[in-house]
Amino acid sequence: MLEKDIRSKVNIIDSIENWEKAIKLAAKPLLLDNSVTENYVRAMVNNVRKFGAYIVINDTIALAHSRPEDGVMRNCLSLLKINEGVVFDENLGDKVYLIFVLGAVSNRSHIDILLKLMEIIDNHDMVQRLIDATSIATLIEILQEVI
Repeated sequence: MLEKDIRSKVNIIDSIENWEKAIKLAAKPLLLDNSVTENYVRAMVNNVRKFGAYIVINDTIALAHSRPEDGVMRNCLSLLKINEGVVFDENLGDKVYLIFVLGAVSNRSHIDILLKLMEIIDNHDMVQRLIDATSIATLIEILQEVI
């Protein structure tokens, strides 16, 4: 599932103003290679506005996504690591440090990708290693253990 150009899909930043900008930045590599459309990014943001921080999987990870018909051109995945974290829900105050953006052309491919991501999300040691990583190369090494 990891593509040859995965380096262009994984980014690290120190901080960001808010969750909306974080989702947009996390999706930017997928926009640049035409894996998703601007409409898809808008749909992801609008879904969080409408339904709340449902994309926050645990205290530290968010899985941004929307429906295939919102603008997915091919199956894709990106990762944004935010060193200082970003708050999705002010009431909870938990910071998200890892934002995966998932795009799937069908519900079936969506399930296949989610199963791989759950191997990461369910592995607390791996999640902590991703959070602690200081380079894109290290993030990719960790991801390649599963994906």
